[in-house]
Amino acid sequence: MNLRRADAPPGLVAEGDQVVDLDDQLAALTALRDEGLIGALGLSHVSADQLRHALPAGIVCVQNAYSLVDRSSEAVLDLCREHDVAWVPYFPLGGAFPGQTHVTSLPAVQQVAARLGATPSQVGLAWVLARSPRAMVIPGTRSVGHLEENVAAGSVSLSAEDLATLDA
Repeated sequence: MNLRRADAPPGLVAEGDQVVDLDDQLAALTALRDEGLIGALGLSHVSADQLRHALPAGIVCVQNAYSLVDRSSEAVLDLCREHDVAWVPYFPLGGAFPGQTHVTSLPAVQQVAARLGATPSQVGLAWVLARSPRAMVIPGTRSVGHLEENVAAGSVSLSAEDLATLDA
């Protein structure tokens, strides 16, 4: 079970009596896990401080927005790697909201894709997968062909040179 925190944008932000303390939420979810009603605890849309605070509850995964165009959760990813927590970024190709950049439009992504014979989407997803040995991506998929393209991203191997190009 992933708990999506609603303390900051984007998306819905809790207000007034909708705001619930993280400790209270963790206590309720821990009780459900201990009763066998849910299997494990995950967090979504959290800061590094929130994750650090929640780790003693046995967090198994974190689901935050993260991509080549949105690296604001880098500190959260660092904690996930340090504590062997699965990293499950949403919007791994960016462009989630109007006006936001899409990973596939980046010249570096297009350059690496052309050199590897992969699609820009595959390169963007491969970059996210390379960021953590426990990474799983949540890309949007509109068709079977799109699904197949996304799955094939797991076979795209980025060299140190490719990663440096993408990280520049």
